[in-house]
Amino acid sequence: MTTKVVQSASRSSGGRERFGVFALAGVIVTAAVVYFALNATGGRRDDSRNLLPYQTLAAALPQADQEQFRGIREQLLAAESHRARTSGWPDPTALSLPGSGYTWTRLERGVITNYLGRPREASQPAWLLEIQEPEPGMAPDPAPNDEQHHRLPDGTTLHIFVWMHRFGGDLPVEFVAQPQNTGWVEVFSVVPNPVYAIRR
Repeated sequence: MTTKVVQSASRSSGGRERFGVFALAGVIVTAAVVYFALNATGGRRDDSRNLLPYQTLAAALPQADQEQFRGIREQLLAAESHRARTSGWPDPTALSLPGSGYTWTRLERGVITNYLGRPREASQPAWLLEIQEPEPGMAPDPAPNDEQHHRLPDGTTLHIFVWMHRFGGDLPVEFVAQPQNTGWVEVFSVVPNPVYAIRR
């Protein structure tokens, strides 16, 4: 009888162990499902989590700023067409840069051209379209055409940046060398491709 009792106790202990293993497996599977579900919905809900602190998506801006951003991107194509025809960037007056009440100025330094849009009202944001051409003698950029990379017909790859500064009326009219260090925010339509994203 003692032997039978020991066997019986052993079976009962094995059942408890089996139950414990199944319970632990259930907890792990449930945690994994919850993690992946939250990650999936989180990715759709917050695309901006892969952006740097000085970057934002246009969709997060007020409607008026979204329209301004789109207008700048459209005029970029006209500026590129002019550059391809004449080998120079057009004066702001030759473009229909957006924003009533804005004064646009073209500023150049080396291979970088800035189109700076300053508002008359200090409460309105300033805008900066920055176009960077390759340094002479540089190897061709392998990045595909996207929001940050445009190619001229001769194969020249341009790096494109659109920036916004909330305190536009207080800014001086001068070339902006490092916008991210002086309160400017880089604006994108979509999160840039991390493989070819330009880190300044």
